[in-house]
Amino acid sequence: MPRTRERAPGRPAKAGRPPRRRWTNLRPLLVLVLLVLVAVTGWALVYHSPLLDTRKVAVGGLGALPRDQVAHVAAVPIGEPLASVDLDAIRARVAAIPRVASVRVERDWPHTVRISVRERVTALVMPDAGRYAEIDKDGVRFGTVDAAPPGVPVVKADVNTVSTQTLRGVVQVVSALPPPVAQRVRDITARTRDDIVLLLDKGETVLWGGADASDRKALVLAALLPRPAKFYDVSAPDAPVTRTQPFPSLAPPAPAQSLPPVAPAAAVSTSPAV
Repeated sequence: MPRTRERAPGRPAKAGRPPRRRWTNLRPLLVLVLLVLVAVTGWALVYHSPLLDTRKVAVGGLGALPRDQVAHVAAVPIGEPLASVDLDAIRARVAAIPRVASVRVERDWPHTVRISVRERVTALVMPDAGRYAEIDKDGVRFGTVDAAPPGVPVVKADVNTVSTQTLRGVVQVVSALPPPVAQRVRDITARTRDDIVLLLDKGETVLWGGADASDRKALVLAALLPRPAKFYDVSAPDAPVTRTQPFPSLAPPAPAQSLPPVAPAAAVSTSPAV
C-alpha cells in the first residue's frame, strides 16, 4: 500500500508583529518630541541660565579715550543673559562719544561683550579760548587740547562760525601736500573754502585759493619752493606767480593821502583904466 506524505502544518504567525509595526509608526513623532525638548532646553540654557550670563566688558582700540569712560557710556547690563544683550543700543551709545569715529560691538561667548573702537585722528587744530580745538579729516570738531600737537597745522579761523565745508577744504589741501612741504606748514588762514592761505616755517606765504585742484597745486608749489621768494601764488596752478613783495590781496591797505590845500585864486581888477 503506497505511503502518502502528509504536509507539515504551516507555522503560525509570530506573535508581537503588530506592536512592532505600531512602534515603527511612532518613531517620527518621538523624534519630533525629542527635538522640541532639545530646543526648549537650549533656549532655556541660553536665555535663562546663569551659565551664559554677561560678566565682562572688553574694550579695545583706545588711544586718548579712557577705558572707564567708554565702559560707563556703553552701559553693558552685567548679569543679564549674553544672548539678550542689545548690541545695537550699546553701539549707538558709544558712537555718540565725539572722539569715536566708528565702533563695533560683538558677543564673545560665554560671558563677554567686546567693544572695538576707532578714534578720530587730529588733522587740524584751531585756536579756541586759549586752547586748541581738534578737527578730523571730515572737518568734525571732536576735542580740545592745551597745545597744538607737533606737526599738526594750526588753522586761523573763527571756531564758532567756520563751516565744516571750509575745514574739509583745508584738510584736502594739507592732504595733497608732499610730506616735505606739509612739515613746513605752520599756520593756515581760511576765511572760506575758496580763500586759503598757508604760512611756511621760514615766513613764506602761499596763496592757495580754493581747495579744488589741490593735487596739481601741491606739485606746482613743490617745484616753486626752491626759487628764492617770499610769496607764492598757486591759486591758478597753470599760471603760478612768485614775488618778493606781498600780493595786493595780502598787503594792508595804504593810508589815504591828503591833497595839498588849493591856493585861493588871485583877485582880478576890473577897474577901468585911467
